[in-house]
Amino acid sequence: MNSVASLLEIFPIPTLTSEQSVSLLPLVILSITAVLVIIVGAQKSSDKGRTGAMLLSLFGMFLSATVTYKTFSFEQVDFLSGTLLFDYQERILSLVLHLCAVLGLLVNYGYDKREELMSEIYGLLPISLAGMILMVSTNHLLFMFISLEIMSLAIYVMVAMRRNSKFSAEAGLKYFILGGLASAFLLYGSALLFGASGSFNLVLISQSFERGVSPIFYVGLMFVMVGLLFKVGAFPFHSWIPDVYQGATTSVTGFMGAAVKLVAFMALTKVSLNLMFASTSVGNTAIVLVVGGIAAVTIIFGNFVALKQNELKRMLAYSTIAHTGYLLLGILSLSGSPANAQYIMIYLVLYAFSNIGIFALIVMLEKSGSKDIVIDDLAGLWNKYPMISIAMTIFLLSMAGIPLTSGFIGKYLLFAAAVSAKQIVLVVLAVLASVVSVYYYLRVIITMFMKEPQHGSGVVVASKWIGCGITVAISVFITIQMGIFPAIFIK
Repeated sequence: MNSVASLLEIFPIPTLTSEQSVSLLPLVILSITAVLVIIVGAQKSSDKGRTGAMLLSLFGMFLSATVTYKTFSFEQVDFLSGTLLFDYQERILSLVLHLCAVLGLLVNYGYDKREELMSEIYGLLPISLAGMILMVSTNHLLFMFISLEIMSLAIYVMVAMRRNSKFSAEAGLKYFILGGLASAFLLYGSALLFGASGSFNLVLISQSFERGVSPIFYVGLMFVMVGLLFKVGAFPFHSWIPDVYQGATTSVTGFMGAAVKLVAFMALTKVSLNLMFASTSVGNTAIVLVVGGIAAVTIIFGNFVALKQNELKRMLAYSTIAHTGYLLLGILSLSGSPANAQYIMIYLVLYAFSNIGIFALIVMLEKSGSKDIVIDDLAGLWNKYPMISIAMTIFLLSMAGIPLTSGFIGKYLLFAAAVSAKQIVLVVLAVLASVVSVYYYLRVIITMFMKEPQHGSGVVVASKWIGCGITVAISVFITIQMGIFPAIFIK
């Protein structure tokens, strides 16, 4: 008995409170759901397997979201001295990620059969969602890496799952190789930061600045930043985005462009708050100059290269690079006030639904096995499918930041935060670049409404899938609601 007692003293068994248990329950539900979905999807009848897998995955996500909603009555809940932290912001983000995953699942149903996707995709969605929730909940660099890999490995497989397209396999391979390289940078940088501070916890690392800053810290921070800048798609770490957007399964591209971008930027925000701008002794001026330069080049590159694109998904890929540049202005605004982090989150949430909505429309319009839709093929779309044309116009105007859409509210708040941090020159550059972006968004709108299809071109038919319709309707509602009545959601 004494030996058992001494062993328990060395390796104590942690006990969870009821609030901690309930806070972890959504992750448990998503993990069990993923396993059951893969089993159900393995039925001999592919149609029954797909339907059963989709319904079970949808049920698991709804159950997980319901439990998450119930935890709003809890105070802040943390595990292992802040390794995992469930607070109000994390719960909001968790619900948003749940909604993105549900919409991504709905877009995929129907499309999966046409593109010969395996039913396992419905099991990979809950796995990636669990990784995302863990990543937005942690302040621990090592746990952030583990969460990133849980999310990324599922996304890699989903990107390459369109078996009737060689471009999908190519996109998956590129994303896997470059994503693995970025993860290596993040892990090696985390190890160096541990060597410089003695901790992987971001808060404890920031507190170690009082003892002085080792040169190793700067090297570690550089490696971590490179890994995260790759994940968000900032210049010059953007090269994977156009090929992956164009070659990947379109339903997954919409989910990835919304949810993965949101999660990666929230991780970058945490690192920035705790390591870049936590202390004036860490050389803020040099860091601001470097990040500011990356932001400026990202904005200019994304917008001007998008001008020359003739294919819709590739244009949206360069557009999202430009949006990354705008969000980096939000990162710079953290040097003025940590409270500006909320505007980064708001921008990401608003952008997510416009992104999912427009990719749901592309799923409806593209032909089987297609790599992309040529913009000229949208000529005359207004005459054939007026509702699709109106919805796509709303999403494009929101991405351009036109008033009365959610995109305008997001840009206004983000740019105002950057101005408060005295980033006037970059804000002026971003505003001018936004004016440039209006051109390539309006080009698509003009093609749909004012051009007649040439002989042998034009969209022949749109797939009438109820999942895509529901996704588009929800995304349009959020885009307009947040554009006209933002005070309802933004306090």
